[in-house]
Amino acid sequence: MDALTREFYEMKFKLAFFEKKGNEFQDFFADIMEKVHPANFMRVRPWGKAGDRKNDGYLKSARTLFQVYAPNEIKPSSTIAKIDEDFRGALPFWEVHFDRWVFVHNSASGLGPDVTKTLLDLAKAHPAISVQSWGQEELRQKVFALNAHDLASLFGSAPTSRDMRELGLEVLAPVLDQIGRLPAPPTPDLRPPPADKITRNMLSESIELLLKAGMGRADLVKKYFRAQPTHQDEIAESFRVRYRQLRSEGMAPDRIFPELQKFAGGDTVGTGSHQAAVLAVLAFFFEECEIYERDTGSTS
Repeated sequence: MDALTREFYEMKFKLAFFEKKGNEFQDFFADIMEKVHPANFMRVRPWGKAGDRKNDGYLKSARTLFQVYAPNEIKPSSTIAKIDEDFRGALPFWEVHFDRWVFVHNSASGLGPDVTKTLLDLAKAHPAISVQSWGQEELRQKVFALNAHDLASLFGSAPTSRDMRELGLEVLAPVLDQIGRLPAPPTPDLRPPPADKITRNMLSESIELLLKAGMGRADLVKKYFRAQPTHQDEIAESFRVRYRQLRSEGMAPDRIFPELQKFAGGDTVGTGSHQAAVLAVLAFFFEECEIYERDTGSTS
C-alpha cells in the first residue's frame, strides 16, 4: 500500500476508535469483522424481549463470542459489572457454541488493574473458556489486514503519493473557494513558523507524514493565492477561528487535524485527488502558522 494512503487510513482508524461510542462503536467493530472474516463472522442484534442474549458477534471458525463495550468513559465499577453480567448471561444460551469469550472495549489507554483482575478471575473460574480483551491495537491489526478496497469502504477514499504529485489547480481551487465563502474577521498573525512546530504540538507520526506530503504541494496553494491575493487572509482567519473552537473544546492535536480536514473539504467524502488538495491546503496554513500552536503557551 502507498505510504501516504497507509498513514491516512491510520489517522481515520484512530479517529473512528476515539469518537464512536455505544451502538456506533459496535457497528464499527462488526463492519471490520465482516470484512476480515466474510461468511464467517455473524453480526448479532437485539431482537424483541430476548435482546441479543449477551452476544454482540460470533466468529464461527474460532468458536468465539464477542461482547462490545464502548461507553463515553470507562469506569472500573461499571466495567466490572458489565463484564460479569455479560459473561454469566451468555453461558446459559451460548456455552455449547463458544470456547473463547472476547471483551471488546474502546479504551485507548488499556484496562485498569481491577478490570484486568476480573477478566483473569473469570478465566480461572472457567478453564475451558479462553477469556480475552481486545482494544485499540487488536482492532487496528484487524483493520490493516484488509485490502485497499475494503479500507476505502470503511473510511472513504484516501490520497496517494501520485495524487499529491499530480495535484492541479482544477482540484485545489474548489477546496479553497469553499473555505473562502465562510465568514471570518481578519486578524492576521505574521510571525514566521518555528522549525519544531510539529514536535511542539505533539502530533503523531501519521499526522506528520500527511503534513509533510501536503507541504510538497504548498507551491500550488501559493500559486492560487498569487492569482487571488484577497482570498488568503479570509481563508486564514476562517481556519484560525475553527482551530480555536476545536482547541477550546479540549481536543487533542491529533483529534483536531481530521476535524480541520472536514472543515476544509466539506461534509462529502471526496476522491483521493480531493483529499490530496485538502492536505496541501492544511499543510500550507500549518506552515504559515494560521493553525496549531507556535509554542506551548500560544494560541495561534
